[in-house]
Amino acid sequence: MIAFHSVFPEIARLEVRCIHLGNAPDGATAPGLSAGEYAFVEFYCEDINCDCRRTFIQVIARDQRDRVLASINYGWEDESFYRQRMPDDPDAPAEVVRGSLDPMNTQSEHSAALLELFQRHALDETYRLRLQRHHQQFRDELRQRRDRPATFLPDATSFSAAPTGDSPAERPDRLIPAAHRSRFNEVAALLAQFGQAHLDAELTGFTVELWRRICRRKSPDCLRGQPGIWAAAVIHVIARMNFLFDRSQPVHLSFDTICAYFQTNKTTIGSKATTIEGTLKLRPHSEPGLCRGSLQESFTTVRLSNGMLLSSAMAKRLGYLPPGAKPADLS
Repeated sequence: MIAFHSVFPEIARLEVRCIHLGNAPDGATAPGLSAGEYAFVEFYCEDINCDCRRTFIQVIARDQRDRVLASINYGWEDESFYRQRMPDDPDAPAEVVRGSLDPMNTQSEHSAALLELFQRHALDETYRLRLQRHHQQFRDELRQRRDRPATFLPDATSFSAAPTGDSPAERPDRLIPAAHRSRFNEVAALLAQFGQAHLDAELTGFTVELWRRICRRKSPDCLRGQPGIWAAAVIHVIARMNFLFDRSQPVHLSFDTICAYFQTNKTTIGSKATTIEGTLKLRPHSEPGLCRGSLQESFTTVRLSNGMLLSSAMAKRLGYLPPGAKPADLS
């Protein structure tokens, strides 16, 4: 989740929902909570391909900005929408629609009281529509950031667009065990051929770099399985990490294109791609060396001392990070 205010600071400042306690005779009250202002700070899912239609809300008091008092999940659609997405938890759809405390995030002794305030006083039709609008604005902005052209500077671990006389397969790598080098060369050549037909130099470099990382390891065993299946799975991982299955991208692919090129089936490739992502613990859309720079800037987050999250791009614009900081430096 990424804070809405890290993407739209001005809109968030003007449109954050707050509850004031003790400021008016007919104002909201809550046992155990002191008089003051409580803000409901919105966060939204960073995965553009996810259509969860929910917001994660942190409740923060004006006089305790460094402390999260409650963490709330809320969804503005009908229960039937969430029931289709949560078939294994019959209680979850109703909880999402009315608002519920998030068991995985920070709570306090005031969480229950703040949840009741949220349900009784914060939630109304105006606020529901506002959250829905914020969610769409957030997704549209992330798409625009993703689509901005990236700058590629070739380095020792990426496929250079400049003619060097060497193919990716011919580059020596002392970290690849000798027993794996023949297999590395074999699959890297396939990746280079596919890249020449369907990718650009930067994306081809990402595929070769991912295959290089696999070949350096004992698990998964790069010697087991057909070279074409490995090549297709590696390309599938890079495609997912760089939104290449989105037709709006300047360079885009379909799963069918990958499978047809290597004469493989989707089930096998999808399973192996998932294994690669899990074994190498790859970070979606922000893995250094495997993602375009613009994606890393948008999806790498920085946690401030008050617990708020900003994208590294926003942190640079606001002066929390030096202009030259790289996402890899933040890991």
